[in-house]
This record gives sequence, structure tokens and C-alpha cells, in this order.
Amino acid sequence: MYSKVVMILNISDYGLIAAEVQSLNIPGVSVSKVMGYGTYINEFNDYGLCDSLKVEVYTSADEAQRIAEFFSQLARKMTEGGGVVAIEPVTSLLNNKKLT
Repeated sequence: MYSKVVMILNISDYGLIAAEVQSLNIPGVSVSKVMGYGTYINEFNDYGLCDSLKVEVYTSADEAQRIAEFFSQLARKMTEGGGVVAIEPVTSLLNNKKLT
């Protein structure tokens, strides 16, 4: 059974946590630029959207909680309104390497 751990954060906060995310020593981390809004709404954008980052990790269901808690601790270092963390179930994962 696999899970995906997702963290959404302020684009300016990634520099604060990049080394710590790498210290997890997990087989793969994806970081994508996304747009959206939450607590903060960009009033200079017609739709209120602001630049954010999405960090995704596919892992075993057993490791997902540990990684999510690690991300949650990192969120305390971020600007206000940053660091939303979720665990999503993955019903199927095709991969040629064993995930931790």
C-alpha cells in the first residue's frame, strides 16, 4: 500500500526548508510551482491567486505519517498561512524501485 504526502507552501519559504527536505533521504521528491489561494489572497491578481510550491513524496503507507509529521514541523518555520500538509492514498503505483 502506498501514499502520497503533499505539502503546499509559500514560494518564498522553500529556501528555508530545502536542505531539511533533502535530509529525509527518500528516493524521490517532486517540487512544482502552483497557483492558488488560502489564508492569503493576492488582491493584485484578478482571481486572487498567488504563487506557491507543492512538494510531493510517494512512499509506503507506513512511512507517510512520519514524513507528514516532519513536513508539519517544517511548517512552523514558514511564513504565516504556509505549510498545508496532507496524506493521500495511492491505489496503484507503477515504479521500478522499491519505495521506503
